[in-house]
Amino acid sequence: MQKKEKNIKILKNVRTVHFIGIGGIGMCGLAEYLLVKGFRISGSDITRTFITQRLEKKGARIKYGHKASNVGKEVDLVVHTSAVKTENPELKEAVERKIKTVKRAFLLGELVNGKYLIAVSGTHGKTSTTAMIAKVLIDAKLDPTVFVGGNLEFLGGASYRIGKGKYAVVEADEYDRSFHTLKPAIAVINNVELDHTDIYKTEKDIVESFKTFANGVKSTGYFVVNMNDRNVKKVMNDRICRRADFGKGCINDISGVKADKTGITYKLNETDIRLSILGYHNVFNSAAAFITGSLVNIKPPVIIKSLEEFPGVKRRLELKYRKDISVYDDYAHHPTEVASSLKSINEVKEGRLIVVYQPHTFTRTREFYKDFANALRTADVVYLMPVYPARELPIKGVTSKLIYDKIKNTAAKKVLVVKTDKLNNALKKEIKKGDYIVFQGAGDITNFCDEFIKGLKK
Repeated sequence: MQKKEKNIKILKNVRTVHFIGIGGIGMCGLAEYLLVKGFRISGSDITRTFITQRLEKKGARIKYGHKASNVGKEVDLVVHTSAVKTENPELKEAVERKIKTVKRAFLLGELVNGKYLIAVSGTHGKTSTTAMIAKVLIDAKLDPTVFVGGNLEFLGGASYRIGKGKYAVVEADEYDRSFHTLKPAIAVINNVELDHTDIYKTEKDIVESFKTFANGVKSTGYFVVNMNDRNVKKVMNDRICRRADFGKGCINDISGVKADKTGITYKLNETDIRLSILGYHNVFNSAAAFITGSLVNIKPPVIIKSLEEFPGVKRRLELKYRKDISVYDDYAHHPTEVASSLKSINEVKEGRLIVVYQPHTFTRTREFYKDFANALRTADVVYLMPVYPARELPIKGVTSKLIYDKIKNTAAKKVLVVKTDKLNNALKKEIKKGDYIVFQGAGDITNFCDEFIKGLKK
């Protein structure tokens, strides 16, 4: 147990903290952080997962299902995400009892803004870039504090790290404008594209949100930005700041990108960089990590070695099985992400590319179903799962069939999956030696992937 965060205003006179939705990837890291700092932690979630089991083993008391009685008499502070609605029984209970309540994003800002904060933003690639930067700083013995939106092998399967050094590396989430609470010394902006259409109605809305995030960067701070992205250019438009651009033809020039089954190589200016993971998007992610490491005076050989040894993030085009066929688990849930992942596989595959895609949220499916269809056309076989609702209620007429009907003039065999319990048997009949199978989406598609692999091993 470490010394409590007594200097954090929101935690003053707090002994017990309750997390609504404690199993969420952004919540669990904060909960575990406070556990280690000596706070009592309670929480709730819909289902038991490996994340909630990990927290329970460390001492958190977790209830499954949401009800008012989950908020014990001893609770001094309730933490919730933007996705928790005002009618949630636990949040209502906290308000009625006048217990302090705070959004996850605010608590995160309170914990890290006092450090030399490196905040990684972008519609795509935040988790991988944050993880790469964290590993670079750890390998350089800088002992950073880390909060990232994925489970990392080099953090022992956790999504956080408590460091004693002056640095904090944090994934800056644009959902519900959460990243506006952060005040970084270094801000990474990978890309800006319309997403989360339940929050942002137009591309201009999300660009303005990133501008607000950029306004929070300290006056002595740095921007590390992908200037190949047209909306990043809009965010940085005439901004007077210290800036390290990267991209093809930029000050920090990316060139000579080559991929094979073992990974990717490229040049960043005159520096040769090798990655042991797939994904063309990881070229830009790792370039941002290299530049950020250089800004905090880490020597290039240390950064190069750290990036080459980077094992990837769970569910980010993660190779889970390889024998006669290869099986990947991929978190991609935006058309740009889907297209990038499938391009990477298509470049190295020996057999066919089979995609099992689960659309994530009704609003995203409604806005981007044509783009999803275009991205999925590059596969040889496509299985479309029912929409994963996440925080949303169904929208009339919005189903996976929208995507299904738009995959036209393509050689792809497409299958609309109605009964999910029939998926694995259908896949087993379909697969051939040499096939690459990718389970894609941000919902519970990962469970279908695991079940399929279990069947293969039997």
